Amino acid sequence: MHRLRSLIPSANYLFVFEAAARRLNFTAAAEELNVSQPAVSKTIKLLEEATGLKLFRRERSRLELTAEGERLYKETQETFDHLHMVISSMRKKHSRDIIRVSFSTSFVQLWLLPRLKGFKQLHPDVALRIEESSRDNQDMLEEDIDISARLGKGKWPGINAWHFVTEEVWPVCSPAYLKEHKLPLTPQDLLQHTLLHFEERHRSRLGWREWLEHNGVMAPQIEQDFVFTDALSSIKAAVHGQGIALGWKHLVHDHITAGRLVPAIDVCHRSGDTVHLVMPAQRSPKRGAEIFRDWLLMQGADADLSSAETVHDIAASPLGWTNDFE
Repeated sequence: MHRLRSLIPSANYLFVFEAAARRLNFTAAAEELNVSQPAVSKTIKLLEEATGLKLFRRERSRLELTAEGERLYKETQETFDHLHMVISSMRKKHSRDIIRVSFSTSFVQLWLLPRLKGFKQLHPDVALRIEESSRDNQDMLEEDIDISARLGKGKWPGINAWHFVTEEVWPVCSPAYLKEHKLPLTPQDLLQHTLLHFEERHRSRLGWREWLEHNGVMAPQIEQDFVFTDALSSIKAAVHGQGIALGWKHLVHDHITAGRLVPAIDVCHRSGDTVHLVMPAQRSPKRGAEIFRDWLLMQGADADLSSAETVHDIAASPLGWTNDFE
């Protein structure tokens, strides 16, 4: 306990005294503090009793400070002003910490950008520097990254990880593409369609060969008419009716909800891996980074719940697809 407490039992005494000394009127101080005039009078009396000082005197119906009151008022006001400056400066510095986040171009363009306005409305004081990275294995500490995402089991040295969304991958295409082509009923049937490929040099992701093999099509002979260097381009090509792309559920969710994409076949690959939000463990996180992480996690939980519902609704729709393949 600070030794000042032995002289002044409550810090509220000083707030009431400062207002009364500044206004030189107990009634005006009471209105400012939203309390009654008798409450102000009683608090001043308690302060005088606790300190043994006479702080106010009445002179011809006017309230005046004594010499001791003048000195205490000066010191109290300077102390309050200094504390206000320090706390305001700390809050300003804290609130304007720039949070550096790094995600894939696909995640930024397809998932994050449509939701950023909602985050900024909730947290206008958090400033974000958003980087689009082609790598998962960044040295977050060395590159000064506050938040990123990685696909895996959630165990990486020097990294704290939080479950964001489970990895689920559907073949997707535009409704117009399905109307122009024969509906694929099995994974094998997909080989008769234009499959949109991507090869990201510094990031390992599921490709068409792996997806087909996971679904019973072994050593498939695949035509590669279109190969992109980023998954985003393959998904955009699918939106434009160029063929069938692999769509990670959280990335294509908005396109599916809007009707720009539909699952080409009622088969989903679940790898057992998870997209994790990651932060460096070797340093304490900025408060703004924690706020952004928690917001992302809430959005990810919603995505895990709503994506399956969206796909189920489309499967039951006459505009979507139906098949009995298991």
